[in-house]
Amino acid sequence: MANNELKTLAEIFNQSFFRIPDYQRGYAWELEQLEDFWEDLENLREDSNHYTGLITVENIKKEDVERIEKWQDDLWMFTKGFKAYYVIDGQQRLTTVIILLNAVLNRFNDDEEINFEEKRDLVKKFLFQKSGNYHSYVFGYEKDNPSDEFFKTKILQQFSVTADSVPEETLYTANLKRAKEYFEKKLKNLTKEQLGLLFSKVTNNLKFNLYEIDEELDVFVTFETMNNRGKPLSKLELLKNRLIYLTTLLPDEENDRVKLRRDINEVWKKIYEYLGKNKSKPLDDDTFLKNHWIMYFKYDRSKSEAYADFLLNEYFTPKNVLRKDRETTISFTEIKTYIDSIHTSIKNWFYVFNPQYSSLDNKVKEWLLKLNRLGLGAFAPLILVTLNKEIDAKKLIKLLKNMERFQFLVFRLTRRASNTQNSHFYRLANDYHNDKNEITIERIIDNIAWLTDGEDEEYYHGWYDVEKFEDYIADQFRKENGFYSWNGLKYFLYEYEIYLKEQADGETKVSWESIAKKDSIEHILPQESSEECWQKVLKGYSKKQKHQLLHSLGNLVVISQSKNSSLQNKCFNFKKKHKGQDERLYGYVNGSYSEIAVAQYIDWTPEHIVERGIRLLEFMEHRWDIEIEEKQKILHLEFVNVSVSS
Repeated sequence: MANNELKTLAEIFNQSFFRIPDYQRGYAWELEQLEDFWEDLENLREDSNHYTGLITVENIKKEDVERIEKWQDDLWMFTKGFKAYYVIDGQQRLTTVIILLNAVLNRFNDDEEINFEEKRDLVKKFLFQKSGNYHSYVFGYEKDNPSDEFFKTKILQQFSVTADSVPEETLYTANLKRAKEYFEKKLKNLTKEQLGLLFSKVTNNLKFNLYEIDEELDVFVTFETMNNRGKPLSKLELLKNRLIYLTTLLPDEENDRVKLRRDINEVWKKIYEYLGKNKSKPLDDDTFLKNHWIMYFKYDRSKSEAYADFLLNEYFTPKNVLRKDRETTISFTEIKTYIDSIHTSIKNWFYVFNPQYSSLDNKVKEWLLKLNRLGLGAFAPLILVTLNKEIDAKKLIKLLKNMERFQFLVFRLTRRASNTQNSHFYRLANDYHNDKNEITIERIIDNIAWLTDGEDEEYYHGWYDVEKFEDYIADQFRKENGFYSWNGLKYFLYEYEIYLKEQADGETKVSWESIAKKDSIEHILPQESSEECWQKVLKGYSKKQKHQLLHSLGNLVVISQSKNSSLQNKCFNFKKKHKGQDERLYGYVNGSYSEIAVAQYIDWTPEHIVERGIRLLEFMEHRWDIEIEEKQKILHLEFVNVSVSS
């Protein structure tokens, strides 16, 4: 196979088989890249070629792999005259075309021909070879790669005696599955003739720049410096490659280095399993890496992506492995300790964002869910280290409560900058992980409480300030829609809904997922108030006063399901209770707990808007242990003549 030649897929796969090595990332293409690839194929004429990109490979000799256990099933391919290659760059494109070719071939019977070639011969050329008890794949992952069994059993739909009943799923296997389903959908309505034309385009009209790297080049360094087309390598993917590379430089016994390399692969396998475990909410790999770095090493905001610069350019470097100075040398122990910490942390990182899947105390789960709704901010590494340390549930609940209170009061009410105290909380996480500065869970809890609204005889030290919230709401009434524009509104009203549910000791009537939607909060007094009933209620109020009534806190209610806009503008009696065409009752009376509470009012007047608004502010005082004076003023309803006892 000559260097740097333009070749078709049919030429590349001629008597050759390919493996994606263990230091490579998995299949990373998403819908955007698949659609670009499909568009290229649709626009490609039968009589023209399309340059598809670079494929870089490393030749693997039989004598190099005979001693490697994971290659034993493929040694017979060398006997058949096949050449073997590692795919160093271009695996995303090659994986994509194999998934597409497999989807096309699945549309034909074994004895049918495609472009005058029997299907069984094309399967042998591009997918897998069989001979007696031998079964090898022409293209695939190295054995024990987390994507290996999934690719064989779920994509190529082949039986594997070594596969688990359900192959492990990761972010990468989810991408493989998406690509398979994407192409199957595209091919669904194509005729056999059209399928044959497509197969010919892929195998004969796509041109690849094939480059075989020189034996003198370091394959790991080559991989790191490749310009990956389509989707850049994440820092987590680069770190895996780097750690495996460092195992080859360690002075330890080969058996220990092989075990360490296997451990790295197993840890990264677990990482991508948990990052993609909740398919509706996959976690970002580099966000995990950064937060673990903060906890494990340090926090540094002096440069962009400081975590990646530290891990790849300062700490886990070949120079640090080869240095004689033992204080700076990266040894077997440093790498093993680090990956063990990553291994422990990834499961707990998943539980930080998906506590419902954990076996944690129910109250711990509840407060973790609250923090997820509100936003974890700079507390993520601190929560991670407390889960790693398996802190007592009572202490953990107290910690999470104080974190939630800080997040709500400092960011949602006081409107502080989003990076307020970030560095401090990151350092706390690092100190606590490394048992520095006599940090205990009790000291951390006290510190968060003190930073929220702590004071002593001389100073107020907290970052919470109710006056700033009053100023913010006043500004929202001047520029926008008052409380309706407040970014803490949904969280606050959902907490009130939970409170009412607990008071009623009832079942959940509305989920956070539905609250998070735009149309989950309704104006009781409607925005379009042309109905005569509302005209009577608003008689004598100015345009500005009507605006303030409309968008004041007491006029806003969480609804269990969005209403038709025409129903939202109806009179109050209709909104709280009416019969549908099916003779069932609809309206506030059988909605959320908040709606049911509103349905207890006989009518809806400015006085009632004030009354309910004060009730909501009293709940805020009780829920977050604060004091709000002049409640009618903060509601911007001082013009309403009403006497409401607190």
